[in-house]
Amino acid sequence: MARDTAILRVTGFVQGVGFRYTTKHVAYKYDISGTVKNLDDGSVEIHAIAEEENLNKFIDAIKKGPSPGCRIEHVYIYKGAPVEDRKTFDIVY
Repeated sequence: MARDTAILRVTGFVQGVGFRYTTKHVAYKYDISGTVKNLDDGSVEIHAIAEEENLNKFIDAIKKGPSPGCRIEHVYIYKGAPVEDRKTFDIVY
């Protein structure tokens, strides 16, 4: 099956609350490969690759907030964006 890509930029209270760690666990649940990293402006960027159905489920989970301490203000989604093909989902420091 073809794999889709997306870049998500998540704004709100998403740093220092375990957001990247729990995002990694959600990625495993939906068989997502890619990366998650904090940005200097306080947002988080996610690069994701997966089959379309799993990618959509992953995006829905991110919109709800995977970490109990986070507060999502907005999720900007760029589907079909160029994303490095990876075998795993990693936290980038």
